[in-house]
Amino acid sequence: MLKTLAVLRTIFLIFIIGYTVRAMPFFTSVARTFDEQYARCAQGISLLLRAAWFAIGWIGLETILGWLLATRVAKRARVIEAAGGSGGAPPVAPPGHR
Repeated sequence: MLKTLAVLRTIFLIFIIGYTVRAMPFFTSVARTFDEQYARCAQGISLLLRAAWFAIGWIGLETILGWLLATRVAKRARVIEAAGGSGGAPPVAPPGHR
């Protein structure tokens, strides 16, 4: 499960970097009018806002999954402990060890 999350994190990181680079206003010419300048900025800001919300959503998803995995491991440890042992170690020492 942790390897899957690492792969998903990597894919998302590549996606968000590409999306943000696409949203950045790299223009070689200067806007001639205020309306053109405003349109360029508005479009770039809307894309960057969307990228920020993608990142916030991903952070929230990872936080929820992290808590679920942490509580699942804790529950498993309590079940093993309640069953009476470390989960598979024999209660008796091997012959020759006293």
